[in-house]
Parts: sequence; C-alpha cells; structure tokens
Amino acid sequence: MVARPLGDSIALKPHSIDDSSSKDAQDEEKRLSDKFAAHRHLVPLVSQNSDVIFLNAASAPPSNLIVHEAITRYSAEALYEAYPYTKWRGVRESARGLVARCINAEAPSCIAFTRDTTEGLGSFIRSVRFRPGDNVVLIDTEHPNQVYGWLVLRAAGLEVRQVPTIAEAERTDRIDAITAETLRPYVDSRTRAIGISSITFDSGQRNDVAGICAAFRPRGIHVLADITQHVGFAPVDVQALGLSAAAFSLHKGLNAPTGLGALYISPAAFAELGDPIPPIVSMQGVRNMGEDLVAGDGPVDMYPDARRFEHANMSLVGVAAAEAFTRFYLDVLGSEDVEAHLYSLTALLREECERLGIRILGPRERESRAPHICVLDLNSDEWALYLRDPGGARVTTNRLGVRVSFGFYSSVDDVRRFVRVLQLGIARGLQV
Repeated sequence: MVARPLGDSIALKPHSIDDSSSKDAQDEEKRLSDKFAAHRHLVPLVSQNSDVIFLNAASAPPSNLIVHEAITRYSAEALYEAYPYTKWRGVRESARGLVARCINAEAPSCIAFTRDTTEGLGSFIRSVRFRPGDNVVLIDTEHPNQVYGWLVLRAAGLEVRQVPTIAEAERTDRIDAITAETLRPYVDSRTRAIGISSITFDSGQRNDVAGICAAFRPRGIHVLADITQHVGFAPVDVQALGLSAAAFSLHKGLNAPTGLGALYISPAAFAELGDPIPPIVSMQGVRNMGEDLVAGDGPVDMYPDARRFEHANMSLVGVAAAEAFTRFYLDVLGSEDVEAHLYSLTALLREECERLGIRILGPRERESRAPHICVLDLNSDEWALYLRDPGGARVTTNRLGVRVSFGFYSSVDDVRRFVRVLQLGIARGLQV
C-alpha cells in the first residue's frame, strides 16, 4: 500500500487508441469525443451541475431529455385522450421491434417484455425440464438474481454446481474472463443449462459467451445469459453468440425507468423446451383470447414464442421511454460508437490510475473487459466515506473495491475531475 503526494496540478497525457501515431486514429478519437460532447446536454444532471461527477451508469444512469420527452408525451396522452391504449400498444410493438434489432434477435416475436431481468431469467429457468440428479452450472460470482432462481430448484432434485472463481482469483491474484474451458470440468451428460453473464456486474469482466455456446449448445445444453451490463453499452448479437435465451433490464444501458426488462428466447431453444408453460400465465400470452374477454373452457393456444411469457399490465410508460431511447441509441448514437467512446474513457482512467499507483482489477485485454466499467482496488469502506462527501463522486463500492462506470454522456473531463478527487484522497492519507 502506498500513498502518493498530491502534485501542484494534473496533466493528463493525451490519450489515443491503439495506433497513436496514426492521424486516422486521432481523427476518429476526436470525432467520437465531439459527437458525444454534443449529446451531453441531454443529461442535465451532468451538463448543468459542475459539482456532480456521476460515474455509476452500471447501476442506473441519470435520466435524459429523450426519456423525459417520451414520458411527458405519455402523460399528456393519459390526461387528454379518452382511449390512448391503442396508440400505446402500437408503441409497445415498435419498442419490441427496436429491442429485437438492438440485440439482433431473429424476429420481434422472440422478445417478451418483463418487469425486470429477474422475471426474464426466472421465466426461462422455470421452463427448463430436468429430472432429479440433473445439474446446472454457474460461476460463484454470477448475479444473485440468476443464482437464486436455480438454487430454489434443489428441493426438486436439481444439482446446482458453482465454479469456484473467487478462490481461483485469490490464488492467482487475478480475475479472468470465463471461457468454455473454465466450465468444462463441471459439465457432464446430466447438465441441462449453464447460467452466465456476458458482462459481470461486479468486476466488469466480459465472458466468452460465444465460445461457451459453441462448446455446449450442440450437446443440448441451454445457455441462459444475463446481458444487462451489455445491452446499450456495446453491440450485442444473440444469434452470433448462439444463446438459448437472454434476459436484461432496460433501465441501465437503454436508460428506461426501472420496472421494465426483456426476455429473448431463440426459436431453436423454444422448440427444445417443448411447449413450456410460463410460471405465471397472463391472457397477454394467449393467442386465442377472445375480444369478449371470456376465457371459456376450450384449448389454450399460447403464442409459440417468447411472447407467451408476457403480462398484459406491463409498464406502458416504461415501454414508451424505452422505445424513444432505443431508437436514439440505434439511429443517432450508434452501438459501435458508444462502445468505442466508453472504451476510450476506461482506457484513460486505467492509465491515470496506474500513474497514481491504483490497481485496476479484472482482465486487461480489451476483448475480456467491459467497455464502461473499471474496478479500482481501493478499500471500499474507507474510500466510500470520502467519495460520498461533497466534492466526491457517485460510484458503487462492492466486495472488490470501487466500481466506476461510464455512460454515453460521460467525458474526458469527468475522468480528469475524478482523478483530481483520487489525488486529493491520497493527499489526505487514504491508502492505495
């Protein structure tokens, strides 16, 4: 542990992408910087408050004027229109198509809107058929909302195997992305599913989901991914990944209000599930529901896709906000540009932390780490108190240290100001 003295000033060295000698690379970096600076005004919390350093997009970003306008429009329709529901249902289907496009789903019908990631994960988990003695493979740091969904099925005879990555990280003093080889010793002929996050919420590692699917999906093993920390921060292609299913919230990278998520199920995986019965059946998921709203006692013809898991009374205001921002994300920001912008910011923060003697946890390789997350190896209790003080920064502290996460609205100046906060903390005697 070392404490570095505070210098007279901060001089951040110019940052560029891999080929710093290339004028094309410099021009591209300037293009991205100018592009996202032009959109920063859409987030008043950061654009109108010079004392706010918001570095917590992985938890929930501050809202923005795109979402505000959509919610205001929804509210006006609720105030002044006698029956706005027809219009709102149209917005819902538009949003479904945009979300499907965002993750490159085979069709909009592969998407069901859910309350959150947990409901999406649980819907798929409860649809996987197993016999007593079958197993599912997870890692021990997987998000609790997926882990608990499987653990409660132990009473029905399901074995839940958790790969001990925490112990391995302590032994090797490094956190590695999960690959098929990480999981292979735990997978056997009775493995029914693998649960994995494409990008982890705590360390920000980017797991090799495509490799995992390539290794185990041909064996009939489902791969269920939590892609909440992926969608809206980088391009996602569920078909290229080869996933059975994916669940995600729309309130992080896609900036919608809390209370709305999505579940993707591939057509192939849906067929393998064998006409699954949702854990909660809503008339929204029944294809032959009559307009008279009388259920009757005839056959129940449910949608032959993810839509059977959908509920009728979803958050339509959340859908309106998601529709507006997802369109903006895809057509204006661009997923590849967002990813490149975020990688540029995390790369700069990593460089400056190394200069200060602050270790960054997790993989160093670009392809194995999140574009938007850096975890600083700092005493979370000690630094949390300091960072919560006026003049600090809005971050998350977790079991590993201090998690910093950027959004589309973040800037090089945010990094510069945060580095100043870190230097002041070191000057006060906080340890690194």
